[in-house]
Amino acid sequence: MARKGRLLKASTKIDIERPVKFRRYEYFFLIVCEDQKTEPSYFETFKSQIPKETLYLATFGKGKDPKSVVEEAVKERDILAEKIKKEIDVVWAVFDKDDADLYPARATRFEEAFKIAEHEKIEIAYSNEVFELWLLLHFTDVDSEKPLPRKEVYKLIQKTIRKIPKYDAYAYDHSKYNPATVKIILEFGDVEAAIERAEVLFEKQKERKPIEANPSTKVHILIKELLALIEYYNFVP
Repeated sequence: MARKGRLLKASTKIDIERPVKFRRYEYFFLIVCEDQKTEPSYFETFKSQIPKETLYLATFGKGKDPKSVVEEAVKERDILAEKIKKEIDVVWAVFDKDDADLYPARATRFEEAFKIAEHEKIEIAYSNEVFELWLLLHFTDVDSEKPLPRKEVYKLIQKTIRKIPKYDAYAYDHSKYNPATVKIILEFGDVEAAIERAEVLFEKQKERKPIEANPSTKVHILIKELLALIEYYNFVP
């Protein structure tokens, strides 16, 4: 969807915060996440690439389970739609499978999240087992034939980042938010390679239900859509 022309660099100037003039935006992109810190902070980094008053990107971290994340996405969509007096162009719900397959009640809520999303036209970027799989794919391939437990994903992220000279003492603790993690991932990782690796995993797991498709993620589809829009709005005729 990109226009032909010259790609402009994103502005690095610090702007004084002003009231948002919604009517000036052409496209509204809403992301509602399960995680309250890491996931929103990752998506927020893309804002620096968006020209002013073109693509409106809003991210929310809710700290809730999959079904509740989708329900919150519906609420946030409706709130924003009321503010701008028009429909939101796209809404994504981002959540993990975690251990939903081990508990019937959690498995039910996981499956219900997809049903609600389909009814409400909410896009889903799930990860099986965790969002951190997407972060790991910025650095390395993952065996599609072998389930990858989330604890192993955390260990691999730590091991991979420790290979970077100035981060040889880096420690990943999923229970504690570390703002440096996303910064390191984006500085030393490769988002285009992550997309390619995620596509390979997704293709291998496409015949399985999301709750069974370990390892896999759909975050790459969200990112591809977002990057296409950023490219579109950065090109000038």
